[in-house]
Amino acid sequence: MSTTDTIKANAVSSLQIAVEDFQSDDPRRALSTVRNMVAGILLLFKEKLRDLSPPNSDEVLIKKDIVPKMTAHGIEFVGQGKKTADVMDLKVRFKALGINVDWATVDKIVELRNRLEHYKDSATAAEMKKMVADTFTVISSFISNELKEDPRSLLGDVTWSVLLEEAAVYQAEKDACKLAMGEIKWEFQALGAISEKFCCTECGADLLKPLDVEVEHQEYLEFKCVSCGHESSFGDLIEDACNETYDSDNYSAAKDGGEPATTTCHECSLETFVFQEGACVNCSASLSHTECVVCGEALGPFDQENNGLCGYHAHQWNKDD
Repeated sequence: MSTTDTIKANAVSSLQIAVEDFQSDDPRRALSTVRNMVAGILLLFKEKLRDLSPPNSDEVLIKKDIVPKMTAHGIEFVGQGKKTADVMDLKVRFKALGINVDWATVDKIVELRNRLEHYKDSATAAEMKKMVADTFTVISSFISNELKEDPRSLLGDVTWSVLLEEAAVYQAEKDACKLAMGEIKWEFQALGAISEKFCCTECGADLLKPLDVEVEHQEYLEFKCVSCGHESSFGDLIEDACNETYDSDNYSAAKDGGEPATTTCHECSLETFVFQEGACVNCSASLSHTECVVCGEALGPFDQENNGLCGYHAHQWNKDD
């Protein structure tokens, strides 16, 4: 086999082995399944970069280390060593080259692999089904749109059929849950997006349906997991979902010095106060005081105990006393 075919062949082999492991009844095969899924996805990505690498560049775009080289045509860049690009390198190079990938989904698959390798030796059936469905979504699009090949022909009928069936079952369940969740009349607009991040506290599946949408207050909502049957309350789900929804915004704010999207609520003490709503999406607490009566500075949740004063003027008031 030529080096030209090696990466793609190894990608296909990894995905085929992953599907075989997935079909096993042995829960210990979960780690092998996820490892091979991740390996297959990343090898497909590297195959695209290998194909785009200029001739005689030692497949520069897939190499971790890239160095300049003086040639008769001027300075050219070539790959150095045997170490290949990691996930972060792939993200940077794909962005520069205009190669489209759903990195948020890929990151979740990689995160599951990392958890299995470092923190647990098995995954729930729901986590595995979701991972397989996510893999199908990523690779079917990438093979068709970027590698310009037919996914079924490349992966083989057996592997493709398993991936297709799991993805179809998961999507049907997901659509039914989304329809049921859509019947809830949320008190805050932000809860529409936040509720999409609700995951079962027992098995981790994102397949939840409300038991009854006709409740007096949203905090009385109860949800049942379609995958394992476990029931969770609104309070069980809201903080983690809120954190996931605004994680990137809060990270950017902390990194670049901007304003965060959420903070701790002054009433329920959960990280569920959404500044855009001006209220806590868990307990509905709002701000009684929005600006300092002395200087006009905007007040947040933890300024509420100062009776309309900012931290500085509250300190000055107490010092004068």
